[in-house]
Amino acid sequence: MMKMLGHEVRQPGQIPSPPLLSAAEKGLLSTNATMIRKAGDLFQPDKVWDVHLQFTSNQWTKLGPNTVPPVLNFMRPDGSIVLRNPQASRNGLAGVFGLDFPWSEATIDFGDTHFEKVGARFKGNGTFVNSQRSYKRPYKIDLNRNIKSQELAGRTTLNFHNLTADASCLSDTLAYEFFRNAGVPASRTAFARMQLSIEDLFRDRLLGLYVLVENPDSQWAREQFDCDGVALFKPVTYELFKDLGEDWHAYEGIYDPKTKLKTKQCRRLIALARLVTHASKDQFEQAVGDFLDLKEFARFLACEVILSNYDGFLSNGQNFLIYLDPKTEKFGFVPWDLDHCWGEFPYYGTIQQRERASIWHPWVGENRFLERMLGVPQFRDLYRRELERVRTTLFVPERLSARLDELAEVVRPFITEESSRRLARFTREVSEDVAATLTNSPAVEQQQSRGFRLKRFFDARAASVSEQIEGRSQGVILTRASRR
Repeated sequence: MMKMLGHEVRQPGQIPSPPLLSAAEKGLLSTNATMIRKAGDLFQPDKVWDVHLQFTSNQWTKLGPNTVPPVLNFMRPDGSIVLRNPQASRNGLAGVFGLDFPWSEATIDFGDTHFEKVGARFKGNGTFVNSQRSYKRPYKIDLNRNIKSQELAGRTTLNFHNLTADASCLSDTLAYEFFRNAGVPASRTAFARMQLSIEDLFRDRLLGLYVLVENPDSQWAREQFDCDGVALFKPVTYELFKDLGEDWHAYEGIYDPKTKLKTKQCRRLIALARLVTHASKDQFEQAVGDFLDLKEFARFLACEVILSNYDGFLSNGQNFLIYLDPKTEKFGFVPWDLDHCWGEFPYYGTIQQRERASIWHPWVGENRFLERMLGVPQFRDLYRRELERVRTTLFVPERLSARLDELAEVVRPFITEESSRRLARFTREVSEDVAATLTNSPAVEQQQSRGFRLKRFFDARAASVSEQIEGRSQGVILTRASRR
């Protein structure tokens, strides 16, 4: 399987289609990048930026991916999946499969702004693997990797997510916005309609709609917390804050720092790991508030749970960040990679079970950290209050549906340009009318259209969370499918 995968990612297959937008539709694209001065002007969810990525033949070849020894038997008997490969430079599924993403160079036109010799590499895990036969891959662009003066609205890193896992194309945008509205530090987004040119292969061909996600790095943290020196970690572990001893090297690969760390920041995380692993119930209740901002963590957890976000913190120990605020020396949490939010992730339970997922036992499998946290009366009360606040003020089906309709109109012309199949899947997921999604669809699409739909999730999840808060329902505890 690994050999076949390696071949397919190097031979994407069919050349992308030429652009198909009418003159009127081209007028909907944002192009005035030279006029933006701050990140807030760049990241606006109603913008669709016109972006053109260009490679020479050698630059495209250098993108790889390279191969490293894969992790064999990555499916564990309990249904969990190994998500770290020490032989790969990045954590995640792609590395486990033996794929490593080296940096290359490219030229990029972002609207009316031209950048030469930018750093470029593939990114993502499942979204990259899902795009193995396509040129529509996720890309990370480092504007100043080779020319240090290059930046865009104060940002040097651009994340282009290819939306292959999200038929609605709106999950990321809606979810990041939801977290920010709830008061959780979270990235901002915009859309991009991308074209690709590769020397000697093709020129000005359509990749389609992407979501541009703000990079959570030291620049982002400085704006969020109004200070320098914020430590950022991107963990991948089923055993968050497990004591691994006193040597930071045992933690480094697991917690994957995204900023330069001070020794005292490393020691602070190790101390929290000791507390979570070894403290008695009374000791833990008394001391955990010295390490975590309990109200902020309650807010983050409430959003994760109410969105039934099961591709991350609640299940497989990835797709989130941890920050350490240097002013308070307390840890907090940041969401990441939200394309499977809104109960869509198909690997745990049914659609209906994810709609009714438990708010008091929201984790999948064993999770000592969350079990201990929800055993602390003070935190449990804060968490309940945040659930009630978020449910009654933000997770309001009419409010969410109206916002979904607004964003759907922004992206619809560019999804239509990609393909009729993509448009049919998009229409199915954002529509209220099931019958509307069945028109002129093949049998397989008709079967799928009886599955996940965003607006149905809004209604069902809101009702379930309210019932559980009021004690009228226990909710559903999701589990992994055992392979024993």
